[in-house]
Amino acid sequence: MKYKVKVEIFINILILSILNAVILSKVILHGYNINLMHCIVAAFIFGLLYYISFLRIYSKYNLIKETNELLIKELKIDKLTGLFNRRAFNEDIKNIADCEKYAMVFIDIDNFRNFNNEYGHHVGDEVLRDVSKAIKNSVRKNDRTYRYGGEEIVIILKDCDKEKAFIVAEKIRNNVSSIDNSPFLKITISLGVSAHPIDGENIEEVIQACDKALLNAKKNGKNKTVIFNSDIA
Repeated sequence: MKYKVKVEIFINILILSILNAVILSKVILHGYNINLMHCIVAAFIFGLLYYISFLRIYSKYNLIKETNELLIKELKIDKLTGLFNRRAFNEDIKNIADCEKYAMVFIDIDNFRNFNNEYGHHVGDEVLRDVSKAIKNSVRKNDRTYRYGGEEIVIILKDCDKEKAFIVAEKIRNNVSSIDNSPFLKITISLGVSAHPIDGENIEEVIQACDKALLNAKKNGKNKTVIFNSDIA
């Protein structure tokens, strides 16, 4: 709570305390010969105690609120990569209106199983972290990046068409290719790009189009970006 707000609350409590003291001495206890100043002091003390109690309760409430917000955020974050997880993706796509203009990029790490099988899962985990870092450094702050599952990553780029999304995708692909992963296998990725509304009337159709574009990239040599079009089955 800001200092200014605390002062305003304290002043209000002080004013109410004085009013209560006046009412108490002049109306309720009229005729008992009780000093007005004593009533004011007593009412002020009670008001001060109330104010202190209020601050403590508010502080605990704020702590609980911040803890809950942190827990909710942690539930939506993939601990390995720091990206948003599949749960966050499923929630976010519900809030994307069909009238919005956006593009989608599906990313798959090429030959990812080889990293796990030949060098161990700790190397595979490091590859995922390095790729995720390269992706985050390649997109805008308001773009949303998710670990969709395993080695698959999804990006939603709001207010973006396919041509601009392709440029972003190629930037990501080049940045990932430049990662120094020696002495292990070179890291490359395949990417599929689609956009709303040209590739689908709703988010489900855009996802399907993006997935088809990604599969096409993997079928045709990997380490490339494919934009969805009607010729892709």
